[in-house]
Amino acid sequence: MRFFLIILLVVSNMLSSCTVGTANRNVVNSNVQDNEPDIKQKAEQLKKSYQKLSSSPYTAKYQQEYFEAFPNAFLLFNKLFGYSDKEPLGEPTSDFNSPLYNEAYLYVEAFFKLTGIEKTLYYNRIINISINGRWYADGVSHFQHGMKEKVKADINVFCELLSKRSEKEIKSFWYFYFDSPHPIKEIPEELQKIKEIDSKIFPLMVLALKEVQQAWKE
Repeated sequence: MRFFLIILLVVSNMLSSCTVGTANRNVVNSNVQDNEPDIKQKAEQLKKSYQKLSSSPYTAKYQQEYFEAFPNAFLLFNKLFGYSDKEPLGEPTSDFNSPLYNEAYLYVEAFFKLTGIEKTLYYNRIINISINGRWYADGVSHFQHGMKEKVKADINVFCELLSKRSEKEIKSFWYFYFDSPHPIKEIPEELQKIKEIDSKIFPLMVLALKEVQQAWKE
């Protein structure tokens, strides 16, 4: 009799442990799902902000709303605008198209035409999106083009902001800057001045270009 009671107790404890474990996993999964950004909701928010901005491009309030709605990291940017014939970053939708893929050019163009955003905030947003970025056609490529124009037009300020970032982030920023199916062979003349502006940034930039060149050889 004692033997059967022991067996019953052991089985009861095992079932209890499984129930707790399942409950814990459900809690964890629920938390993960709750923390994932709702891409469709984010896209709708950006659409509404874009419509307001389009109706009155120089209204400070609409510029600020659009800036705040615009993504602040490459992963989110690519989920909203990106398309890739490679393995996509983030959760792919059908054919890897993102919710705002067809509007990417207009939305990115609007971002780079903002004139009423404080310069440090504006440039830091560009830096944030560029970090961990990789070249893709269309929306991402268009952002990369706009980013390059801003950097070349205000190198000193960008260097000042980059100098406050980690070496990993600095190199990642320049990796995105140079990333292309046909990478350039050497640092362009307009960026050579960085050697005198910041001795920390320049070698990281050179290293980033070398990594891009190597990546596209493979």
